[in-house]
Amino acid sequence: MDNFTKRLRSLYITIGIGETSRITGATTTQIRYWEKKGLIQSVRRGDGTNKRYTLKNIAGILFIKSKIDEGYTLTKAAEDLQQYLKDADALQLLISQRLESIEKDGDVSTLSFGPAENVPDADVVARIKDNDVKLYLEKNDQNNKNANQ
Repeated sequence: MDNFTKRLRSLYITIGIGETSRITGATTTQIRYWEKKGLIQSVRRGDGTNKRYTLKNIAGILFIKSKIDEGYTLTKAAEDLQQYLKDADALQLLISQRLESIEKDGDVSTLSFGPAENVPDADVVARIKDNDVKLYLEKNDQNNKNANQ
């Protein structure tokens, strides 16, 4: 795994409520209310420190704010948020457990996710060019590696 991927996996960014409000468009009063209702959570780095919000929480705030701006009730936004967070957790799990490398060749980015469970001699690879994503199964060198050992 390359150094960038390792660092990306270990990234932990938090932002104060004022900056979170500026980024999301939600007022600090809304953010505090949604936190009181249990829809989002803040973190503190120690006793007596200000509340801070993780990128995941900021995404949740953006989600709630967008739903409310579209005319949904807070109750409906909260229900939809739960599904959104489950989907985000699944994506985070995929990236943290399976992403092996990211390579760039010209205007094509290649993400390698390692061997497919049902085809162990093939790697799952995503190629992204512009706004187009294509998935491939590509023969891996696992058999060659085992033969050389």
